[in-house]
Amino acid sequence: MDRGKVGAAHPYLAPPVAAPDGELLFSRLGAYWRALGVTNPAQIAALSEQALRRAVELPETPGLDPLARVLAAAGELLDDWLARALELPRPSRELAAARAALLSGVAPDWPTLLFAPPGEAEPLLDTLREFVAEPTPEPVPGVMPAQRIELFSLLGPLTRLWRQPTGA
Repeated sequence: MDRGKVGAAHPYLAPPVAAPDGELLFSRLGAYWRALGVTNPAQIAALSEQALRRAVELPETPGLDPLARVLAAAGELLDDWLARALELPRPSRELAAARAALLSGVAPDWPTLLFAPPGEAEPLLDTLREFVAEPTPEPVPGVMPAQRIELFSLLGPLTRLWRQPTGA
């Protein structure tokens, strides 16, 4: 048996993936924005360009591929806009609740809000504020009281029925 062929892993490993080019990242970002509800091609292009610029500025994270890095930058872009528009601290649980409300569909034309002049977005921002869920409170450590565990078996009642005299 030729052990050289068995020990060589390279035929079984996937070939190394080249870093995606800018066009691929741009198209993936477009799909991401469309999935979030952005339908205007000009808005998709503008948001994608901003996310690509922002991805370059993100700190280097080991193990994060270029596409994940660009999508993280897109999420940061959306969070920045929400924090600024709703005057929320960044990062915060309130901001996460606002993002969940936005992406749940309560403001379907949120992309127009993103590009609207400051005064025109207020009615939709009020709608968004109305649907932002109250974040859960911070966990408070505590001691749980001991509870007695009552074991139950179907055999217990069946056995009692079986043992009862037939005339009782």
